[in-house]
Amino acid sequence: MNITSDIVPEVQPGVFTYELYTILSNFESANLAQVKYVRKQTPGIDEDLEFNLWTKPDCGGTEFECNYKSWFYFAIKGGIPGTAVRLNLVNLNKQSKMYSQGMTPVFKVDLGKSEKPNAKFSKASWFRIKEIPTYQVNENQEFVLSFSHRSLENIEATTYYAFTYPYTYTDLCNSLSFYEKQFPLPSDLKEKNEKDIYFHRETIVKSLDNRSVDLLTISSFKDISEERECRLFGLFPDENKPRPYAFKKKKVVVMSARVHPGETPSSFVMNGLIKYLLSKDEQANILRQNYVFKLIPMLNPDGVARGFYRTDTRGTNLNRFYLKPSLKFHPTIYAARSLILYHHLGYELRDELIKEHSNILDLTTSSSTFCRSSDNDDDLNIRIKDMLATDCIVYDGQNKIKPKIINNDPDSLNILLKKSQSCTADFFTNKGLDSGLYLYVDFHGHASKKGIFMYGNHFDNIVDNIECMVYPKLMSINNQNFHYTSCNFSEHNMYSKDKKFGLSKEGSGRVAVLKYTGLIRSYTLECNYNTGRFVNFIPPTVHFVAERRTQSLVPPKFTPTIFEQVGKSLAISILDLSNLNPNSRLENSDFKSLTGLREMLRSNIISDCNRNRRLGSKSTSNINVDIPITSKQFLNLKKRI
Repeated sequence: MNITSDIVPEVQPGVFTYELYTILSNFESANLAQVKYVRKQTPGIDEDLEFNLWTKPDCGGTEFECNYKSWFYFAIKGGIPGTAVRLNLVNLNKQSKMYSQGMTPVFKVDLGKSEKPNAKFSKASWFRIKEIPTYQVNENQEFVLSFSHRSLENIEATTYYAFTYPYTYTDLCNSLSFYEKQFPLPSDLKEKNEKDIYFHRETIVKSLDNRSVDLLTISSFKDISEERECRLFGLFPDENKPRPYAFKKKKVVVMSARVHPGETPSSFVMNGLIKYLLSKDEQANILRQNYVFKLIPMLNPDGVARGFYRTDTRGTNLNRFYLKPSLKFHPTIYAARSLILYHHLGYELRDELIKEHSNILDLTTSSSTFCRSSDNDDDLNIRIKDMLATDCIVYDGQNKIKPKIINNDPDSLNILLKKSQSCTADFFTNKGLDSGLYLYVDFHGHASKKGIFMYGNHFDNIVDNIECMVYPKLMSINNQNFHYTSCNFSEHNMYSKDKKFGLSKEGSGRVAVLKYTGLIRSYTLECNYNTGRFVNFIPPTVHFVAERRTQSLVPPKFTPTIFEQVGKSLAISILDLSNLNPNSRLENSDFKSLTGLREMLRSNIISDCNRNRRLGSKSTSNINVDIPITSKQFLNLKKRI
């Protein structure tokens, strides 16, 4: 078949016109670089017209351009009503496996009527296209995805197409503004009951494109203090916005999303989590009573707004820079890491300002200048002794601390601190420190492996490995689409390098948080864009033992609603992990209790280790499985909770 093509002119940025058709990419998160009309000279084709479309790679046209071309998002309007148009996306990254498993693009129709720009409802109008798209690799070794569009009777209507369900930066801002109005901050703490919802929104940092990166604090008013959290170095640029109040006794849960802009499932998971934490559900109330949730809903707003798939505006995969992020080049990751360290230690430690070969600093300070998340001076004394033992330097919220020893008294708040080359990430994981963190999860989308699952870290002893696996296993009890068997806790998955740029996963949030805090419960949540391999049987809750819901055995096509349910399940699983869930499913599961679940995990680890030793595999054979889980160890595990 002889094929020729004509370039469709771009009459203004992001607006391409051919006869009665207009193809658009002049809106937020859109991605379309070029359009060509295809002239065919062979009769018998199904479609009346055909267009070839090219997407822009991440950072296209700049010095930072890189070859990520999976995300597309454009619109088409006009044409003769009822006319079939073939759309070929001709330069995508090869995603044969995903599309062979039934992945389809999504679409929505805007009838031209004014709609309220409320992110809460924006997801309702998106659907997967009904036809199965075709795909091939062309003579230029480019991946081509093809599907049909039919012109609508309403010539004012616009049809939008996207790689998967979009969720823009504006969607997020509208959603958070809605919650901010619903849960206003009190003028006086005494006005509030301890069960009331505490919701605080602030800008933690500005992105490279000067967009606000939101940080949410969600809890109850229980254990709230009149002291506010401090303004960390280089962060919280709006000086007119007060920091949230500090909480004396509650552990902190940190969760984040959209470090990779094209991975929109992570935003819907975050939406489900926020919606549940702010609900009137009794389990949500118990969560707020016991924890402080620190949520960063969009770590890469620039990439999201520009229609990128994986990078920021400098072509950087930000999820490889958590070990040593730059405030100048990776401000959002710098902010996330600073936040995590602050809530782990209880004070700010600006380790990146410590000079490599500095000597003893002869400086002064007092407890009042010490920037910390707790107002307990006894706790502060303990922390300072820990710092003395490890020769580290501390900074307050704005300035260097100048410590001196008074009368050789190590209990004095004015102390002498040294810098030595031993002051590394190992200091932060000091087992003597009572970390303020409870759990960390970073949300992602996933193209190849089916299902919803987690990556955890690997440990050289069985007790820590068990504790790392408990939370994901609880997720499989609370969510029918969570695949525990797809979870990965291997050492290889902590240090493997990316094929394209050779960056190690050691710089990912999950691994870096472990290295800097020693937090066992540090995870990456992965959500396939398309579907899963199976569905779990979900046991009934304690209060509904007689409940036997009919469950389909066919894995569903994933939707924003399903991803939101994952966010809710993440919250409920924290209650189970904490032994605080009054309406748990665990009691009606095969494990009956946390003890039973841990014992099952222990048996599985020992079995895997023995099998791998026989086969000569090193994947789990280096775990010390000779440690019995005694009642004392279970008590210690409970204390972690």
